[in-house]
Amino acid sequence: MIKKLLAVSAASLAACAAIFSGCTSSNSNNFSRYRRTYTSFGTYATLVLEGEFFTDEQKQVAIDIGAEVEDMLKSFENIFSTTVEDSDVCRFNEAAPGDTVEISGQAYTVLSLALDMYEETEGYYNAGVYYSVDLYGFAARPEGVTRPYDRENTKAQLPDDEYVKAFQTLSQSFADIGLSVNNGRYYAVKPQTTVEVEGVTYSLAIDLSGIAKGYAVDIIDDYIRSESYDRSSFSYGSSSMAANKTYASDNGDWLIEIRDPRTSIEDDNTDDDYFMSLYASDINLSTSGDYENYYIIEDTRYCHIIDPFTGSPIQTGMVMANCIGGTAAEADARTTAIMAMGLDRAIEYINSDVVKASGLKITFIYQNSLGEYLLITNIPEGEYNIMRGNYTVACTIDANGNVVFTGTR
Repeated sequence: MIKKLLAVSAASLAACAAIFSGCTSSNSNNFSRYRRTYTSFGTYATLVLEGEFFTDEQKQVAIDIGAEVEDMLKSFENIFSTTVEDSDVCRFNEAAPGDTVEISGQAYTVLSLALDMYEETEGYYNAGVYYSVDLYGFAARPEGVTRPYDRENTKAQLPDDEYVKAFQTLSQSFADIGLSVNNGRYYAVKPQTTVEVEGVTYSLAIDLSGIAKGYAVDIIDDYIRSESYDRSSFSYGSSSMAANKTYASDNGDWLIEIRDPRTSIEDDNTDDDYFMSLYASDINLSTSGDYENYYIIEDTRYCHIIDPFTGSPIQTGMVMANCIGGTAAEADARTTAIMAMGLDRAIEYINSDVVKASGLKITFIYQNSLGEYLLITNIPEGEYNIMRGNYTVACTIDANGNVVFTGTR
């Protein structure tokens, strides 16, 4: 089952479950909602448009927009998938060290952004950890592909340290990717770095699926707005989202609800497995967590988020991270990086000039040495609601706008 990380007005969407639904806003204005769900990148995406869809002609406009979004999602997957044989990412991964690979303009844009986010986060976001992700059994592969390090039961056996160390070293060459544009054509140069384990040579492989989903949200949201639907939302995997405005509230804000990362509730249709909520509009946001894709071996949780500096799943005490603001692609990269940073480095990042200058709202949950779940956020008190008693706010905001940790490590 796919676990939702975020929900936008989950209760109101449930009440309008059909493709077209007539709805009534809090100020008694009637409107119609069009909703369509897609499957892409092994997860789902949901489009919501609000307006007047009462006549056949009005409905057809929404249906045409929904069909265009579907075509866009297919195009993104054909560029960024690690399982589509001729995707830009697969061709780069299969290229020899030092080769120049022609890529699409969109792949160039996302790779450029990924390199920028690598620099901004001082390497904590690193799209070059594909082999590390695959080593621990979390990467998507082309059908039928096997590799020398495969284990009989990935979820019960840990990989050899030799592979962990080699792939960690290899991932650091991500920053050495060269990008260029020549006569309107786009190119990526694969780094020369290789590692050898048990007689097999490996060169850098990348996975852009995380940041590419955020990029897809940004592009599709731009398209929706260009069609004059500023009362809308688009989510990808419910971990990356653009929420514009809604007719369902007087001020146009959506109710944003964030899933409880330690809930035992598995029914995606319930409304009581969220731990935090706030109202917002015209924002992009992303959530990363150690609970979306994981297994446990000897009481230790191993999740799909890799620490680029160890080559292994994060063991930082971080449970989830949420970022509101900036582009959805940037938010995807930032939340992934925060999960790898750990408590002290994450607080330094929240208090950094780049976060303040961008007006980012960042929240994360840290599990301390006592097993307590501590919530740290730069969102002012009163602008959010904690819905579960097992999460304790463990910070204040000082006169300079800096987050100050007040809990126990």
